[in-house]
Amino acid sequence: MRRTSRSPALPVAALLALLAPALGAAFSHVAEGDLVVDREMPTLDGGRARLLGHARASVFVFFRPNQDHSQQVLAQLAQLEKELTGRPVRFVAVTSDTYDRAEVRALVQATGLRMPVLIDVGDALYGELGVALHPVVGITGADHRLSGYQHFLKINMLDAVRGRVLVALGEIPPSALAAILNPPAAANVDPSSAAAHRRLKLARMLLDHGHADKAAESAQAAVRESPDWAAAHALLAEALSAAGRCTESAAALAAARKLDPGAPAPKGTCQPAAGR
Repeated sequence: MRRTSRSPALPVAALLALLAPALGAAFSHVAEGDLVVDREMPTLDGGRARLLGHARASVFVFFRPNQDHSQQVLAQLAQLEKELTGRPVRFVAVTSDTYDRAEVRALVQATGLRMPVLIDVGDALYGELGVALHPVVGITGADHRLSGYQHFLKINMLDAVRGRVLVALGEIPPSALAAILNPPAAANVDPSSAAAHRRLKLARMLLDHGHADKAAESAQAAVRESPDWAAAHALLAEALSAAGRCTESAAALAAARKLDPGAPAPKGTCQPAAGR
């Protein structure tokens, strides 16, 4: 039976890296300056595409469809890809073949990705690079050598990846990254509201594709980000109802109606008591 919605099995080297007292790199088998071997891989849409290609800078991101941080990073990379349209930069996303394709498609739609999504069959690329973190963004230059990588940052992730891409393009020196990676505290803006909207959009898509439990997880994340947003509680109630988790659904609906008395009752297995 095919595994779905599970983390891929970690190669031994990557597992050791995760268990190390202090993790020094996002990839345990390649360092900055090392060659990343290009290869053709199957894509989510049934075609084939290259990992790197011939661009002056190539950006690839390893992600998990069931992880909030991956969702945030993919949405930001979709924004960066649009921003750099016309520039010699290539973007691809990479995920394990152990994940359910419908779940991956829902995430792609929710985040607005236009880049190819490559399927890592047997986690071969994952093991070759020794991926030790998710999500992680790698950047190579035209010579296919690793120019840099960026692990997840709650704040400033988009700026950090943009800066590393500009370094790979030769448009800014590596020394200029320091100011980008360590901005003044006053410049840090909490993106929780935008994150909540993205998570709720993903929850709706997952629910529409029949993934009720995963939809509930994403809606719950939106509630955590924006606890006073009635729509987030209402969609959480609907997802829980579809999953048959009636007690939890009723609690979510009560929270939604406390914020908005007109919040709709969920469609699904559970129905609120008459007059409520």
